[in-house]
Amino acid sequence: MDKSKTCFFTGHRKIAQSKIEIVKAQLAENIEKMITEYGVNTFIDGGALGFDTIAAETVIEMREKYQNIKLVMYLPCYGQSKMWKESEQFRYRMVLSKADKIIYITESVYTDDCMKLRNLKMIKDSSFCIAFCLMQKSGTGFTLRNAENVGIEIVNIADEIY
Repeated sequence: MDKSKTCFFTGHRKIAQSKIEIVKAQLAENIEKMITEYGVNTFIDGGALGFDTIAAETVIEMREKYQNIKLVMYLPCYGQSKMWKESEQFRYRMVLSKADKIIYITESVYTDDCMKLRNLKMIKDSSFCIAFCLMQKSGTGFTLRNAENVGIEIVNIADEIY
């Protein structure tokens, strides 16, 4: 995986229902920009509910137009989805079945720091980030501050929507 051609996603798990369609449209527009303007060919997704799920599904859809792009799932732990609703687990399994690669960041079930470790690994392996962040005091805010500190180019689509 070429870090200079890799973009990761980070965002909130809850997105207002009234904003879902505009989030999807902004995601598609920004993913396409990453591909056409920056040569990005690998997208890393953390597999969480909300923004991560929408981002992974968008990459999968965009493969019809851009066959060379890859979706790599960086999962924080085994059994991440076991407490989710059945409909969420179904979407998760569909995404995983269409991913090019799945990497588990920890070799265990959930731990207090597995999400943080996943986020730091996504930062380490990327040069770009597409985010949906409204709250700086959140895991997403923490991830963006760390990404900014190492010079990752960040697009926060929440800024374009709100």
